[in-house]
Amino acid sequence: MKQNKQTAFQATIELMKQKIIGGEWAPGDRLPTLQQLAVDFSVSVTTVREALRILESQGNVSIEHGRGMYVRNDPLLLDDPAVALEELDNISIVDLLEARLLIEPELAALAAQRADEDQIRRLRVLADRMVQQMEEGGSFFETDLAFHQLIAEGAANPVVARMLHSILPLLAEGRKQTNTLPNMRTKASNYHVLIAIAIEERQSETARQLMESHIQSMLTTLKQ
Repeated sequence: MKQNKQTAFQATIELMKQKIIGGEWAPGDRLPTLQQLAVDFSVSVTTVREALRILESQGNVSIEHGRGMYVRNDPLLLDDPAVALEELDNISIVDLLEARLLIEPELAALAAQRADEDQIRRLRVLADRMVQQMEEGGSFFETDLAFHQLIAEGAANPVVARMLHSILPLLAEGRKQTNTLPNMRTKASNYHVLIAIAIEERQSETARQLMESHIQSMLTTLKQ
């Protein structure tokens, strides 16, 4: 049952992406309600809500409480993927990880102080989903990206959030490569659970140290 539920979740994300890429959902368009989307995709409202949150974390839709859900005016799905790959040619994975090491531990610490209860709940959902995906041998790329973006959101610093959004395609391409490192699937899923727990328990310093160890473990592997 768990696998079927996960398959429906991934399928819903892909169908939504295709609507954006194909132009059916154009930049700036207001999306149908959660209930209508659940009917359209033959899934639960919960599945639709979580799929939209993934797309929001990836910079493709905007969820505005009280106003509705919209396709962003500049959805990253419409960016030329060759541009991100070209940028990656000039920036090493070590460069990316060093940049993440400067920023993300502090974001985790701030999230432990500032994240609201809904953000904390979603972090635990994403962490648990990543463990499940790892155990089933499936891809957890989108879940990984959404987890780190949600921590940035929970840190409630709009300047850093904009900074990260501006390099999101580059970070996404970098994660595709770091997720192939030896034992990284197991390490990453375990770190995510521990980081989510630290944030939930408002343990700011623990969250900082865990995120630092998470990123440093990838750097160490790459430099060996």
